[in-house]
Amino acid sequence: MKKWNRGVKHVSCMLALTLSLSMIWPGATGAESAQVTQIQANTFVGDPGEMVESFDITVADVDKYKNLKASDFDITGNYDGYPLNAAGEIVQDNYEDDGITLSMKDHTIHMTVKPFKYPGGLKSEFAVTSKTYPELSFDPKSVNQVKTRTVDEFVKAEFTASNGVTLSYNLKRSPSKEAKPLMVWLHGGGEVGTDGRNHLTANRGAVVWTESGYDTSVLAVQYPENYSFKIYNNAEQLPIMQAYFEAQHELIQKLVAEGEVDPDRIYLSGVSSGGGGAFRFLMQYPDLFAGAIIVAAKDTVADYTGSVDAFKKELKGIVNVPVWIMHAQNDPTTDSRTSSLAYQALTEMGAKQVHLTLYDDAYMDSQRLYGGLKHWSWVPAFNNKEVIASLFKLHKGTNEEQGTGSSEHGVQPSEAVTRAQIAVILADALQLSEGTEDYPYVDSAPDWAAESIAKVTKAGLMKGIGNQLFAPENEVTRAQMAVIVDHILANKNWKPAADSVKLVFGDVNSKHWAYEAIQNSARAGVMTGVSKGKFDTMQTVTGVQLERIMERLEQVGTK
Repeated sequence: MKKWNRGVKHVSCMLALTLSLSMIWPGATGAESAQVTQIQANTFVGDPGEMVESFDITVADVDKYKNLKASDFDITGNYDGYPLNAAGEIVQDNYEDDGITLSMKDHTIHMTVKPFKYPGGLKSEFAVTSKTYPELSFDPKSVNQVKTRTVDEFVKAEFTASNGVTLSYNLKRSPSKEAKPLMVWLHGGGEVGTDGRNHLTANRGAVVWTESGYDTSVLAVQYPENYSFKIYNNAEQLPIMQAYFEAQHELIQKLVAEGEVDPDRIYLSGVSSGGGGAFRFLMQYPDLFAGAIIVAAKDTVADYTGSVDAFKKELKGIVNVPVWIMHAQNDPTTDSRTSSLAYQALTEMGAKQVHLTLYDDAYMDSQRLYGGLKHWSWVPAFNNKEVIASLFKLHKGTNEEQGTGSSEHGVQPSEAVTRAQIAVILADALQLSEGTEDYPYVDSAPDWAAESIAKVTKAGLMKGIGNQLFAPENEVTRAQMAVIVDHILANKNWKPAADSVKLVFGDVNSKHWAYEAIQNSARAGVMTGVSKGKFDTMQTVTGVQLERIMERLEQVGTK
């Protein structure tokens, strides 16, 4: 096969495209002493990539270390995996407290640590040193075995399709003997290669599904090279991509035929280059997938500087596929207009189950995703339990039925409410005045909601999500609901009592984009924490919760 070109825009983009940080390892310290026979790192995949949580040091004479204590060790180069500060500078701040605890069993010293980026950062690799027992000092070069939670359950294999394409892939099989769902994971451009591991550890895209409790198989093909931007106009590279998807489709059908995979519950997810690939995979095989989550998509569909018509032409075959599209609004690596225009095209063509989330700068900054890290929108995306739960509820045989049912705008007590539903309820409950304004957004809204959306927008109670989009089918989180409540309180001229104190929610600090709105909604007694000290900003609002909020709003007097 011809190789795909590897396009690089600038240093911050390269940092954003990959979580795999190259290291220059120092020579081993004392760990090569005859006393130490093996060092094993125990890792897991966290939001910033691979993190280490403990080490197992096997020694020849364990009695020599009967007085060993945590204070005998010091760790340098250990940090939380977020390599940029608010100024966009590369940082790697060592932990003040290494969090070391020790235990011994047989000939093994088990060292638990405060989880840190493995094997280190852009400035230095980690090193564990002991002045008391120098032979127990070690660095990454001294580690001779790595055990990684969930990742080790993937089996590496190859598949040669009838078109001659050979895929290198990793498959995590469901333990069930019955046919189960399959998640097809498409990695980002920073994880291309042949190592068989980087595409599983660079972010949580391969592991989040089973670690969230779902009994599913996961297929992760590793592609050897990245593709260029604007592949839709690349006569050399686009056929190569299509050939890879043809081969992957054949592999999936093989798994279905062998009884491992439920053909009605095949899901797709991809980020960055994999997000762009996900659009192309859907376009090539629109009847294959029950639903998809597409994050920070590269520009594979059409020219995002042009009109929505080109997107409509390319995406017309996937109108009935439920898709969650997520992107940082000011992503410096992949332009979010690809996502916005794809959403606009699908909704204007009548898609009932397409959702768009654009994370603004304030939100990304609140997640410590600064500068080039604003490409990492997969961090909040894969922490959205509600979206993942909604995806795994989908069954291809019922999607058409669900799509027609979505035109019914009645709110269900136990189901999440949408922006369109809230707009209708607010316009009715607050008796907002009739307006002559047309629907003020470029995306389409259901006929039953368009007028109400115009009313709440004019009243300043709700606004679009950016790029002149309202996203009527998007579900509403508690943080977003707090902002709506805050606007209503302002219209009521409500103000907090002079002697009222700020409420403390451990998961909402003063820099959170919705902090003041959450404070006001809680101090007004309209919204409360979900548990002691926790607001849970990303939890979606259900019909019964909305009813309670509206009842409490009615009780708020003007002060």
